[in-house]
Amino acid sequence: MNKVFIKKMIMAEKLKYEAIKEILPKDVKENLEEFEKGALSLLKEVALEIINEEMQKEESKKIVKKVDIDFTN
Repeated sequence: MNKVFIKKMIMAEKLKYEAIKEILPKDVKENLEEFEKGALSLLKEVALEIINEEMQKEESKKIVKKVDIDFTN
């Protein structure tokens, strides 16, 4: 697909979501915003955990082991 088209479709969905939020009652809107903050926080934690796990895997692969070679044959 065309990148410009995809960007415009994403922007349209974002604007549609914001328009729907504007017509919600105040208490529902506040609850939704609180939920969004919690969901964003959870996604950040998950992303950091995944990054930390990947870094630990890479660090464990970088361990150097000493090898003794016997050339007396």
